[in-house]
Amino acid sequence: MKPDYRKAVIKFIPGEHSSFELTMDWFAQKAFYPPRFGVKVTPLINGEQAFGAVYDAIEAATRSVDIISWGFDPAMRFKPGSDRIGELLDVRGRHRVNTRVLIWKNPLANFVENTLIGDGLAGSGGTALGSGIARGRAASDRERQARHVLEFRRTVHQEELIKLRAGKLPYYGTSGYRYQQREKELQAILIDLENQLNGNGGYNQFAGSGAPDYSPQDQEYTREWFRRIHDGQMRNVEFRTRDFSTELPLNALLRGPQMLTEKGRLSTLYRLIRGEAPDTNFAHMLLLTLFASHHQKMVLVDYEDTANAVGFVMGHNMHRNYWDTSAHLYHDKAAGRSPGFGPWQDLSMKVQGSVLHDLNHNFSSAWDRETFWIKKWFTDGLSEQRDAINPEHFKSAGPTMAQICRTQPQEGAETSILELYHKALGNVRNYAYFGNQYFRYPAFARQLRELAAAYIAKGREQDLYLFVVTNHPNDKSFSSTTYAMLQELGQEQLMPQAQRTLAEDMLRKRSELAYLEANPHRDPYVQRAQLNRADVLKREIAELEAKGITPEVEERLGGLKPEDIPELGKPKDGESDDEKPYTLKDIPGLKVVIGTLTACTPEPGSPLFEGETAQFRDIYVHSKLLVVDDVFSLLSSANINTRSMHTDSELGLAAPDYELAKRWREELWGLHVGASHDDEKGQCDSAKNFKDWNRVMDINWKNKNKKEPLIAHLTRFWDVETPYAKAID
Repeated sequence: MKPDYRKAVIKFIPGEHSSFELTMDWFAQKAFYPPRFGVKVTPLINGEQAFGAVYDAIEAATRSVDIISWGFDPAMRFKPGSDRIGELLDVRGRHRVNTRVLIWKNPLANFVENTLIGDGLAGSGGTALGSGIARGRAASDRERQARHVLEFRRTVHQEELIKLRAGKLPYYGTSGYRYQQREKELQAILIDLENQLNGNGGYNQFAGSGAPDYSPQDQEYTREWFRRIHDGQMRNVEFRTRDFSTELPLNALLRGPQMLTEKGRLSTLYRLIRGEAPDTNFAHMLLLTLFASHHQKMVLVDYEDTANAVGFVMGHNMHRNYWDTSAHLYHDKAAGRSPGFGPWQDLSMKVQGSVLHDLNHNFSSAWDRETFWIKKWFTDGLSEQRDAINPEHFKSAGPTMAQICRTQPQEGAETSILELYHKALGNVRNYAYFGNQYFRYPAFARQLRELAAAYIAKGREQDLYLFVVTNHPNDKSFSSTTYAMLQELGQEQLMPQAQRTLAEDMLRKRSELAYLEANPHRDPYVQRAQLNRADVLKREIAELEAKGITPEVEERLGGLKPEDIPELGKPKDGESDDEKPYTLKDIPGLKVVIGTLTACTPEPGSPLFEGETAQFRDIYVHSKLLVVDDVFSLLSSANINTRSMHTDSELGLAAPDYELAKRWREELWGLHVGASHDDEKGQCDSAKNFKDWNRVMDINWKNKNKKEPLIAHLTRFWDVETPYAKAID
């Protein structure tokens, strides 16, 4: 199947048309798929909407269901109280709906994070460690009971703390040593209980099926579901896994002629070595190549019925931790989430119209690639079976012109998602909004900074605005690219732990250099070695200075210990609440605001009861959205990092559609901040929104320090955990 780039000719007849309008180019020229007309796009914000829409589409399917995902949990319930997704697929198969599920699986990577819950080692059923090779003992209800005990203890101690602070426990008084001692004890107990409950909530890697410990029925179900699917006991339901090849000549014999044209790990490494990805060292390249993943997420339903076909381009994985409501409630049970998985911000979209032709090609080519080669001798591949369906067979479903884009190293090394990001950021005239799990591609920040400088050089007075919602790196291995991104934007002081690491390094190097210069050795050979070492130190000091380690930073952070950094954000005696432990740089022509999302109890905007204090919990941002100027939006599975832009397979949809872009902006900013402001022309008032974002974050900064409820979910990016380390992601 070849890309369908047909010329679109628009006739301009002077007698009939008084004018025509040209716009900037928003589409990727090197994409495998062309822009398509007549597309309808429906945003799906957070798991309740996204999984609910997918469930409804699969339940109504009459012909086929095609699923690609990074991860899959057959015991997950897409709707609370509904059938498990594995049960739904089984039922549709028994109703003659051909269902195909294609999931990434790498045995080594599964030891770190299990993508297939219950699949086990080599499909044996069990955890990533293969504990289901033997059927094993039945799952126990012990963990569920233990969780109930922890929840009960949390409630009891919370009530005691409230009564203590309200002066309703006379034994402790209302102040003094006895009161303070009991308050500290209760706070420590509650923190420990919260950590136990959160740690108890994730997927189990080592026993049972990989489902949560407290879900014995799910443990049994996932293990048996995979046993049935691998034994061919499920009618009309096929399940396959995929990974990247190593391009050995033997592959063409073992896996068929289609392997001759496939690009694999060695090709990816060669591309990186030739400089395709900026700011990437060789160790980074090797890790990206060896552990590249298939990160696409899509669903295609009833493709053969072009009048009713529907597709989904998703950020959500089919794991239960991805399910949440837009309220992002602090307590999982109140939110209807699986316990212990925590608040989760994510985005997907429902699509209809001619782009389904391209979603089908993406699925069919991947599915056929994983077909056993002998089978291809006797049956046509899925691509051949569907080859007669063309884009023209899909009636116009909406007003949008859209383009399916990818990162796809296996097929000609496509990087059209990267091309679209660069093109869109080059077109910014008012604002850009990133909502992304990671913020680790410095070239994007550099492009915006240089664009703002170019505007100023041309005499423009209006600022550009950048709004970002992301997560803290929170991992010692991933901080250098985030730090570099923030430094390009004048925001590196928001990573004080990373700055502390660099400042300590600077102090050591300056001390060593000073000693060498003050104590030259008498032996000329030793002295030459000293001079060489001094030159190295000078270069390394210059590199640290380039990373923003000024004498002021050395003095402020160089003598601190890692455990001292979290205290920086708390007001000191004599300081006002308005004083902050950071000073952001002013980038001429570019206003930048970077936030994270936080849940609290009581919920944002709620009052406190007597003696009560608020508790806080991060909302994990898994979104992958770019919006520019209320004109363009790009939703994909791609993170803002080297991996997603160059080495993993990713999938997205780009659309220069005013209504769609504005809807993303208004609905998401309403969730983040409580409002999204327009100017008198109905367009984004970036200056007013920028002021409002900072106002909300400043109030929330004070409220968190006072342990009072937030006024909205948006809080300032402030990473006090992550030291500086070279990125490997």
